[in-house]
Amino acid sequence: MTEKLIQNVIVAMQDSLTDEQLQKLENVLAINLHGMEVREECTQLVTSERHWERILKLYIASKRLENCAESTLLAYNRCITLLFQGINKKIHEITTNDLRYYLAIYQEQRKISLAYLETLRHNISGFFSWATDEGYINRNPARRLKRVKVPQKIKKPYTAEEREHLKDVAKTERDVAIMELLYSTAGRIGEVVALNRDDVDFVNREIIIYGQKGKKERKVYLTEGCVYHLKKYLESRDDNNQALFVRGRKPYNRLGRQAIQDMLRKLGAEAGVHAHPHKFRRTLLTDAGARGVPLQEIQAYAGHAKSDTTMLYVSVKQESVKASFMRLIA
Repeated sequence: MTEKLIQNVIVAMQDSLTDEQLQKLENVLAINLHGMEVREECTQLVTSERHWERILKLYIASKRLENCAESTLLAYNRCITLLFQGINKKIHEITTNDLRYYLAIYQEQRKISLAYLETLRHNISGFFSWATDEGYINRNPARRLKRVKVPQKIKKPYTAEEREHLKDVAKTERDVAIMELLYSTAGRIGEVVALNRDDVDFVNREIIIYGQKGKKERKVYLTEGCVYHLKKYLESRDDNNQALFVRGRKPYNRLGRQAIQDMLRKLGAEAGVHAHPHKFRRTLLTDAGARGVPLQEIQAYAGHAKSDTTMLYVSVKQESVKASFMRLIA
């Protein structure tokens, strides 16, 4: 009855509220009406076998066999662990309302975006679908969790001026080389930090990247500017670490993803540019599309399994749309 009441209210208000307002309303109703149908709930810690932990380990193992990236597996593990700790019930006792309540509380307390809320819903649904298929539970409580409607926002790439400005304010040759490599290879940050010196073929201006997603190798290429700054950076080093990028002080350990993210954030603040590693990937793919590189080739260069994924990255520049319209239609 509680679920029906919530849905009736949402349906009645959907023409008057935005998607975000509807989500907020559903959260408020789920929070305030939670527990009204069943007055007694198990609130004591489950300390016996912690059956869900064993099932979660098996789930993560199954996803590892599917070649999921380690970063993805960590995200799955954290998401499901927080879920069970928050709901605090045995796996077979969890209901759809429990999941709705958990997601609503999570969003209200942590002020997460709708996009992240949908990611959590997707991860939770994936786990319970697998647990049902494998016979660990008789019914899937996540089956009736509806997808979160996420407003589509165009994520803009860097302009040529922004990229130049970032290089102008860079403190070291290493930082410039990192930015040039991120752009030239369209590499994910995890792929870039894993590179070693001998991975770079300066003669043919190419690198073999071992993809994080799908774990497939792909060949990417280096611009003249990337080659120049990489050589200049490597020639300035006097350490023996085989890592392509290292920290600036002894013991010159491999540079990690967090260090690169922090570096770009600081440069971006100084340059007045919203800067992060993945934006270089988007920029290269957008530039490739604008200069006539076929979508299939861009897809292969990016290491995407589906062209739909590539299309999410390749922004269509409005100037190109106008030029094509004026040439072909007007």
